[in-house]
Amino acid sequence: MRTNLDSDTMEQDAEAVADAIDSTPSRRRFFAMGAGAAAALATTRTVEAQSSKGRTSPFGPTAPAGSKQDASVEWKDPVLRLVRRITMGLTTEEVTIARGLGYAGYLDYHLNPDRIDDSALDTALAARLPVTVMTPAQLAAFGDNNEVANSLSDSALYRAAFSKRQLKERMVEFWTDHFTISLNKVGFIKLVDDRDVIRANAIGNFKTLLKATSKSGAMLVYLDQNRSRTPTPNQNYAREIMELHTLGVDAGYSQTDVAELSRILTGWTTQGPGNFAFDPNMHDRGAKMFLGRAFPAMVATTPAATQMAEGEAAIQMLVDHPNTAKYIALKMARWLLAYTPPQAVVDATAAAYLSSNGDISTMVRTILSATNLMASPAKYKRPFHLAASGLRGMGAQVTNIRSVRQRADQMGQPIFYWEQPNGYPDRIDWWSGLVLGRWSFMADLANRNVAAQTQISTAPFRMPDTADGVVAQIATRMFGGEMPAVLKTQLATYLKAGTYSDARVRETLSLAASATQFQWF
Repeated sequence: MRTNLDSDTMEQDAEAVADAIDSTPSRRRFFAMGAGAAAALATTRTVEAQSSKGRTSPFGPTAPAGSKQDASVEWKDPVLRLVRRITMGLTTEEVTIARGLGYAGYLDYHLNPDRIDDSALDTALAARLPVTVMTPAQLAAFGDNNEVANSLSDSALYRAAFSKRQLKERMVEFWTDHFTISLNKVGFIKLVDDRDVIRANAIGNFKTLLKATSKSGAMLVYLDQNRSRTPTPNQNYAREIMELHTLGVDAGYSQTDVAELSRILTGWTTQGPGNFAFDPNMHDRGAKMFLGRAFPAMVATTPAATQMAEGEAAIQMLVDHPNTAKYIALKMARWLLAYTPPQAVVDATAAAYLSSNGDISTMVRTILSATNLMASPAKYKRPFHLAASGLRGMGAQVTNIRSVRQRADQMGQPIFYWEQPNGYPDRIDWWSGLVLGRWSFMADLANRNVAAQTQISTAPFRMPDTADGVVAQIATRMFGGEMPAVLKTQLATYLKAGTYSDARVRETLSLAASATQFQWF
């Protein structure tokens, strides 16, 4: 089974990519042309130089409006801004849908994913990755954990790139990090959690989602709750459900509350192939005090359902807590709007959480008003997002996504493999280094042309089949028509500088996808 990429490996990979790019004069000339491209290259080298000295990224936690890193200053169309923000990447199909529905209608369209027919994708994945539809018992009997892990990761990228339910995919990625579970530790039961817990509730109700994760075999195994029993309860899950899943760190609970909640949750365990179970023989029936509420002692003959119910009551206290509303509001606003969202937006979103009883779509609507979104700076695509964007923007036809997904993993975000319970960071300073690796991925993707795996056809971009025609199609298909004039000039100059060929067009696609305006959203 794959493990997280370590920093030394990533540094070596970046150096190899840099050497490859330095040996390709045409690419070097492209990135030397124009202020925008030169700034991008200079930024990359500054980031890498400072990163090697242990300092933080020069981008800082946010890119100020109007800076060379903030592509949003060139994005004037609110509808296109929304498409960028709630999908994994622009496509001509999405832009057409969005323009037809308008801002509010398009947001409403994606906030009702069950109304969007995604059956073709479901059918294709069931045929190509059959383990993804297996029951827990079938997965346990299957025996090939490596294939299960690969199939889960493959399906995640395939859905992100090609599902018609694009906002759902963005929220699946968000909740996957919020309720992080490392595939390295839990194995095949993470596939069950992804399918039956995260995906099933990604645009539903937070309270329903939290309760589902509390009975997810993968979550209980990951945080050792399945082994927690009296008289020595394990405190991992009790701590993380408050610190990371609901209240937030330093948000109204104490270490005593952690200890008491761990006692309340004793007996919450698993049986069989990762199924939730409550074992009264593991449960602490003594009196407890959690967040100021008394839980009276019980006797040995107390029904098991009654004993388990005190854990359910404690979790209900957490989902109803005002600090949970604030914490989830802040985190969702960061994900959907800005690294540092306005406090007024966070407050309004917390109020929406409380008034709607935790309805996720209500919170999303509050965050993504046209006024809020047009006032927000661009965000930087994390590697998983960028890979999906590349596949979407280049119009990839994919039969077997594995080799592309494994290549995407080398950018530093192998999905489901973050080991700590806090999830992959949603911070610009974490992802802004090793930009050369991102360019290398785009060069690799643009040159894939194998029908049995991944095929990028240049035909749609060659209408008309001239340098200017290619650039015009790139501007439409990959940028929704909002491509800066300077980038158009750079791409056209590059195409006309050498022999016009399919290989030259593919290189131009990779250069466009490496540009600032594509790397941000």
